[in-house]
Amino acid sequence: MAKDEQTGWIVEMLMASASVTPAALLEEVMADERCVAFGPIHHFIVGAVLLACWRNAEASGERDAMLKDDLADLMSRSDCVPGATCARWGVCGAAASAGMAYAIVRGNAPLRSEGWQEGQLMVSELLAAIARSGSPRCCKRDARVAIREAVSFFNALGGPQLKAWEKTPACDGYAVNTVCMGEKCPYHPSVIIQ
Repeated sequence: MAKDEQTGWIVEMLMASASVTPAALLEEVMADERCVAFGPIHHFIVGAVLLACWRNAEASGERDAMLKDDLADLMSRSDCVPGATCARWGVCGAAASAGMAYAIVRGNAPLRSEGWQEGQLMVSELLAAIARSGSPRCCKRDARVAIREAVSFFNALGGPQLKAWEKTPACDGYAVNTVCMGEKCPYHPSVIIQ
């Protein structure tokens, strides 16, 4: 399947969204039947959701053009992060995706010191939170953890403020994940208090 076929629907959904709550928007994207349970598509989704909410929070008249450019840039960057990087590189693609989005918002460049340290610290915090979550092979859990942890770093930039989502969503992907942690996962339906 071509990359445009895999991500085109995500771009359309994000371009149409006015959300400034990344965790809620992530749930909307992941609930779509076209969103697969696992794989490198999540390396795009996490950063794309953060970028969409950031541009929405800016409330700029240039929002559509800026978001379209941001998503194209993110697509190029996330294409370099193959599936299974969590196991093969020791770096979860969801955390890397959040780092890519942060770098895009900051305008980070290889020789630019401003924003470099903060981006590295954010990704390290996200990786630590994902590692503490306990188990490999759950892209949806790792995406949720990355989004929730990234919001405070984006908000520390000043200017637009993303909203934290207090709700803990019940995962609907546990049935297709043969290595689901079950009740050890904070998103498993059996542990969610309604």
